[in-house]
Amino acid sequence: MAAGPVNSTGTRIPGVREVTRARAVARRRPLRYRLAVIAADPLEAIEYAGGLLFDQSMAGWDVSVHVAEGGDTRPLEILGAPLFDLSSSLSSRDSLDHRTIGPWPQAVVVSGKVFAAEERLRSATMVSIDQHLLDVKLWGDDLPSELDHRCLPMSHRLSVAAKAFKRRAFAAAHIDPATVTNVESFRSAADQATTPPNIDLVPAS
Repeated sequence: MAAGPVNSTGTRIPGVREVTRARAVARRRPLRYRLAVIAADPLEAIEYAGGLLFDQSMAGWDVSVHVAEGGDTRPLEILGAPLFDLSSSLSSRDSLDHRTIGPWPQAVVVSGKVFAAEERLRSATMVSIDQHLLDVKLWGDDLPSELDHRCLPMSHRLSVAAKAFKRRAFAAAHIDPATVTNVESFRSAADQATTPPNIDLVPAS
């Protein structure tokens, strides 16, 4: 059964939070590093970036997940990341800056599916990459050629704890926990001289 759109008010789908309230909380913590994971649905976020978002949360970052479609939120809750409706997150502004996903996120990790389908997100991502506004990473096998000279293959090695919690999330999503790998792969456009601490991606071998 196809996933339906996320209800941004959080009244229909348990676990989905109100983005305006989260922005207000974030503004009261301006010194915290922030990572926004943008995915097609909660399951995609877990599968491709679950280890990274868990490790960054454990390192003290404010981590959030923004999805284009609804789905089972329980596996994502295991990883400790609050869930938001992407459309609501992007509705107030047209750029990926402090006016869009709360205060300025130091890092954004984007699904290739959403990058291709969401024009506002694609345009904002390209501006952020070309102007070095923040650390941008993407995942997916079919990223457009325009990213070829802007992004390099990178990987994140999951901590022992991240791997254990990702396995639990997989099990809750009825995915074989044995399929969890030690490494998550991305394409990174980060300027290594300005990459925030704890984003420990390394060139993929």
